[in-house]
Amino acid sequence: MRPRVASRPSAREQQRSARGLAVVVALLTVALIGGAGALALLVSAPRAAAPGAPAAPGVLQEPDAPPPPPEPEPALDERAAGLALDPSAQTDWRLDGTGEKTVYLTFDDGPSDNTPRVLDVLDRYGVKATFFVTGHEPDKRGYIRDAYERGHSIGLHTMTHDYAQVYASEDAFFGDLDQVGQVVKEQIGFVPYLTRFPGGASNTVSANYCPGIMSALVSDLPARGYQFYDWNVSSGDAAGTNVDVEKIVQSSCVEGYTNVMLLFHDSSTKDTTPDALPRIIEFYQQRGYRFEPITREGFVCHHGVNN
Repeated sequence: MRPRVASRPSAREQQRSARGLAVVVALLTVALIGGAGALALLVSAPRAAAPGAPAAPGVLQEPDAPPPPPEPEPALDERAAGLALDPSAQTDWRLDGTGEKTVYLTFDDGPSDNTPRVLDVLDRYGVKATFFVTGHEPDKRGYIRDAYERGHSIGLHTMTHDYAQVYASEDAFFGDLDQVGQVVKEQIGFVPYLTRFPGGASNTVSANYCPGIMSALVSDLPARGYQFYDWNVSSGDAAGTNVDVEKIVQSSCVEGYTNVMLLFHDSSTKDTTPDALPRIIEFYQQRGYRFEPITREGFVCHHGVNN
C-alpha cells in the first residue's frame, strides 16, 4: 500500500496565512514602538523637585507652602518694659524734679576698658547709675549687658558720636540712633527709651552742620517715644585725658541741688574717673542723698536749646 502524501495548501490558503502573519508582525511592531516611547517618556520625565527648587519649564508645580510666621518677641519683665522704647506709653515726665534728694550718676561714651572698674566701684557702694552708650567699640559691647544685669539703666548716646555725621540732618540723627538701639537690643533684649545728645541739647556745634537741628530734635525725639536727659552738674572729666582726681571731685561735689544729674565719661582716656568715684559717692551719702538709675519716674533734666 502506497503511503499517503500530505497535500500542499492551495494558493488561497497560502495567501490567507501570509496575511495573518503580516497582521501579527504589524501588531508586534506597534507594541514594541509604543513600549519604547513610553520608556523614553518615563526616562525624560523630570524628577520631583526638592522643596523650594524651581520647576522645570512646562511642568506644573504645587505652590510652596507659606513661610512660618516669625517668632514673637519674648515678653519683657516689668523692669525692662519700663525702660523700653514705647511710643504709646503715657508718661508724666518730672521736668521740675522729684522733690527728694537724689543723685543720678551718668556715664557717657562707653563701654570701654574702664567700664568694669566703674561697675566695681558702684557695686562696692551698692549704688545704681545710668550708662549712655555708643557702638564704636564692638569688642566692649558685652559690658552693656553686664551693667544692665547689675541693675543699672542703659541709654543711647548715638552709634558714632561723630558730630558731623550725627547732626548732618534729622534723618542722619535718627538713622544713627536706630543703629545704636539695635546694638543695645542685642545685649539686653530691647531698645531703651533713654537718650542723651552728644554735647547735650544746648550744644552749638550742631549749627555748623545743620542750623536749627536741635530745635527740631527736642520736639521730634519725644514724639517718637524717646526722652533725652541733659545734666545739671558736670564732673569736668571731659576737660582732658585723665583729669586730676581732685579736680573731678571738686567739680562733682556741689551743694544746693535736690536732684543731681551728674555727668561723667566712660572711656579709655578717663582712668581717673573711677578713682574719683568713691569720694563723690561718700560726699552725697553723708548729706542724705540716695542714688538711683534713671527711670520714667525719675528727674528729667533739660538744657535750653541754642540751635
